[in-house]
Amino acid sequence: MDPIKIENEQLRVTVSPSYGARVVSLLDKAVGREWMAQGGYSPNTGEDAQYRAEECVGWDECFPTVSPWDASGTSWGRRLRDHGDVWGREWTVVRSSEIELTLRYDDPQFRFERRLRVDGPHLRADYRLDNLGGTPLPYLWALHALLAVSDRDRIVLDSVDTVSVTHLARDGVSVIKASLPWPGPSADCLEPLDRVQPVQSRFAAKLYATGLAGRHVAVGHGEKWLTIAWDRTIQDLGIWLNYGGWPQPGNIHHIALEPTTAPVDHLGQALDLPGPATLAVGESRSWMATMSVGPREQANESNTHD
Repeated sequence: MDPIKIENEQLRVTVSPSYGARVVSLLDKAVGREWMAQGGYSPNTGEDAQYRAEECVGWDECFPTVSPWDASGTSWGRRLRDHGDVWGREWTVVRSSEIELTLRYDDPQFRFERRLRVDGPHLRADYRLDNLGGTPLPYLWALHALLAVSDRDRIVLDSVDTVSVTHLARDGVSVIKASLPWPGPSADCLEPLDRVQPVQSRFAAKLYATGLAGRHVAVGHGEKWLTIAWDRTIQDLGIWLNYGGWPQPGNIHHIALEPTTAPVDHLGQALDLPGPATLAVGESRSWMATMSVGPREQANESNTHD
C-alpha cells in the first residue's frame, strides 16, 4: 500500500489512500500511544465482502450503509456492500502537505471527500458529500474508527443514562435486549459498560446513544486520552465494544466510538426513521469531527463545534 503521513510535534497520522483512505495509525507522540487497532490489508473488498476479523483495522468511513442491505428498491438500485461503498477502495489524493491531506472517492452517483488536518493535539476531519446523479440519495454515514484499548481505559459519555442495543453477546450466546442502562451494571451486563474489559471477557455489544447535547465522547486513563467530537449536524453515537466476543469468541479486542447520521445498523432501518439523511439532486453537504489526544482537559478544548 501507499501510506501518507501528516504530523506535527504532538500527532502522527498515517493514511492509506489506495485502501479506502483508511487511517492506519493515530499516534500520540507525547506518550507513545497508538490509538488505531492494528492489522494488515484484507484482499476481501469485492461487492460480496464481509467486514469481519481481518477487515477490522483502523479508521474507515461507512457510507451509504454500515451493515449490508438490499437497496434495489431505492435510488441506489442495488445491494449495498457490508460497511458501505468507500472502504478498501482507491481514493484520489486532492491535496497533501506536512499537516494536511485531502482525499476523494468518486462514484457516478456521488463524490465523498475528507480533509484531515493536524493542529496541536487535534486531528480535524472535514467532510463533503455531493450528489452527482439524477435522483435524491438517502444515506447512512458512520465514522468507523476501531480503537486499540486496554482494560485500564474507561469511556466517558456525559448526560447519557440509557443506550439502545442492536447486538449483545457473551461467550458466543446472543442476548436480546432493546436497551441497557448506561453505564450500568445491570442484570444483563454485570460489568459497567464504561469500563473497558479484558479480552477474556468474551463480550461484544453494539449500542447507540442519541441526542447527545455535548457532542463528544472520550476514552482513556491517566494522561492518555482520546476525545472524539463532532458538529451539530450529527446527533447520534454508535458504541461498539468487542472484548473477544466477535465474530466468535476469540482474541479480537477493540472498541469503536462512531458519530453517525442515525442510530441504526443499515440504511433500510434509517429509512424507517423520521427525517432520514437524504441528499437532493445536485446538493452538497458538509460536516466535521475531531480526534484529540492528551489529558482530557486539553482534548476538550476543541469540543465546541458549530
